[in-house]
Amino acid sequence: MAITTIESFTYAENKLNKKQAHFEIQRINLDTYCAANKTERSDYYKIYWIEDGSGKYDIDFKEFEIKGCGVFCVSPGQMFSVKTEQVKTAYQISFDKEFYCVEAHGKEIACNGLIFNNIHRASGISVSEIEAPSFRSLIDNIISELKNPGNAHRDMIETYLRMFLIHTLRLLDLQELQDGSETHQKNKMVQDFIALVDKHFRIKHSASDYAKELFISPKSLAKKLKALGYPTSTEMIQERILIEAKRSLKFTQESVKEIAFDLGFDDPAYFSRLFSKKEGMTPLAYRKG
Repeated sequence: MAITTIESFTYAENKLNKKQAHFEIQRINLDTYCAANKTERSDYYKIYWIEDGSGKYDIDFKEFEIKGCGVFCVSPGQMFSVKTEQVKTAYQISFDKEFYCVEAHGKEIACNGLIFNNIHRASGISVSEIEAPSFRSLIDNIISELKNPGNAHRDMIETYLRMFLIHTLRLLDLQELQDGSETHQKNKMVQDFIALVDKHFRIKHSASDYAKELFISPKSLAKKLKALGYPTSTEMIQERILIEAKRSLKFTQESVKEIAFDLGFDDPAYFSRLFSKKEGMTPLAYRKG
């Protein structure tokens, strides 16, 4: 890769004996359009802003494409892969929940279960040349604030981050409308279901458990998911379990038995049968593959 520059701008706090909140933005410039082929498991929330380029990517085995200019997001623990890429200018924003808690703040702008923590619909959001300046301006403002901190330094960064997320969500709305899909404001119940599954999949494996928490019947939950093009609630729960299993098989040395117990299965053999049925191979074969 012919990298010209990789610049990093990092938020710093003056805290003693306390966990430091993480926020960083990296700017990558390349001599020519090149690929940054990699597979990684994210430790942070990450926002990728492709300013000039294109590529095909996987988030937790779901493929999507960016053409020309676009944005996509990765949550902690997710597996991210570059399949093909020709990028000249890109930015990566990373932060942890100590800096900005998506689960808490996400309720205000409805980003949790949409652009973050949705393993069922990984997507790249295309950005037109008309829309791109708004994103570029926010990126420039973040970098300027990190380089020249002033009063309410963290508040300013959080404000720009929220604005970036809101711009992304608005484009997602527009993209869904163009596709004839229901916008995310009308999908709150589905968002809540996805967020609950992501939180409790290790201990709750039944669709009725989640329907109860949502104060609806399992039948109503199934009907809503089907109307929006999602798999059944049981399939979505199993998919979340299997995603975590595949992450553990690829990125840890835990035995299949340990992984099964960690995912709430009292019978490791049952877990192995479920994995084999859904993935077409045993957990050990997947690890070796």
